[in-house]
Amino acid sequence: MPGFELNRSDRAMRRVPRWWLLLVAMALVTSSLIVAFRAGTLVAAVATSHQDVTAAIPVSATVELRSVARQVTLAGVVTAGRTSPVTASLTDGIDRLILTSTPKALGDFVEPGELLAVVSGRPLLVMPASVPLYRDIIPGDSGPDVRALQTALAGLGLAVKTNGTFDQQTQQALKTWYENAGFPAPVPPASSPTGSNNKSGANAAPAAMVRWRDFVQVPGDTGRIASIAGTGTVLPEDGVVAQISVSEDTIVARADVLQAESFAVGTAVTLRAGALEVKTTVTSVSGFAEGDSSSNVMPGMDITASIPPGTTGLAPQQSVTVTAGNAPAETLAVPLIAIRQEMGVAYVEVAGEAGPHRVDVTVTAQADGWAAVDTVEGLDVGVKVMLP
Repeated sequence: MPGFELNRSDRAMRRVPRWWLLLVAMALVTSSLIVAFRAGTLVAAVATSHQDVTAAIPVSATVELRSVARQVTLAGVVTAGRTSPVTASLTDGIDRLILTSTPKALGDFVEPGELLAVVSGRPLLVMPASVPLYRDIIPGDSGPDVRALQTALAGLGLAVKTNGTFDQQTQQALKTWYENAGFPAPVPPASSPTGSNNKSGANAAPAAMVRWRDFVQVPGDTGRIASIAGTGTVLPEDGVVAQISVSEDTIVARADVLQAESFAVGTAVTLRAGALEVKTTVTSVSGFAEGDSSSNVMPGMDITASIPPGTTGLAPQQSVTVTAGNAPAETLAVPLIAIRQEMGVAYVEVAGEAGPHRVDVTVTAQADGWAAVDTVEGLDVGVKVMLP
């Protein structure tokens, strides 16, 4: 029947296979992958080519004229020198020790022969430390202490013979010393059996004696006044009039083992404190000392430098810096990385129209990324050297 035939034809059309659609889809995917791969390869090639061009660009630096020095700087502090007290003591007729007057002031130098102070109306004269002061000396006394006294008086420019006896000439020299200070020399007590031994008549000069309490001594004979009582001050029981600095203030800085190599004894150093700048030398280097974390002190060696005489503006416990090494004269210098080595020989690659060429150099110093080199043919200010 016609209707039956039509239905069969319609079903046949719906069963037609569609394998060609699968082939088309696979072809499209494959094409996309190929295009993507080729594009990536091209980009990578371009990038690689760009990197190669960048790496191939030569890098150079210019030879300069500059100072190159290895300077090591330490933090230091002003350390007070050793001090020695000078004291007064009570004598007959004096109840209290009061500083009557003094020609000295803080920081003044003290030396034998000078008047240090007047205490309770009596002078304190500076006697050389070589004289043993342990007794009063009256006319006719003799001994090693008298001989030492005579030597000291002669050292002060007074006319005296060194015979070990406290004779009239020695007494006259002593009186001259007192008179130069503005005081009369003490006389022996009337009860002394030798009080008039040196008299040779009614017109003879009065005798003199050594009253040891009128003298003070300073270790090493010289020093600087570190502190002194004020005029009118009642002295303490120990009778201390002043503290004499018998060794100069110094600078002490702690260095680690490597830093200490730059601070050998005798090395020239520069001290700086604010605007103050002083040249001096290293006087001593201690052995290795342990650190103290509680006081922020690192382990290392103590570097001691002297303070030049006459320096002002430095006080004990003041912070300073200590720098070793002086800035040298300007020389040819190149960046340190420009220095190359071959078989122990230093050289640089100098840029030229025909390409870089080697120039051997001698490095004399290096610091802060620069190397100082001796003058050599082919190397001058403005010349380009290649960097690795």
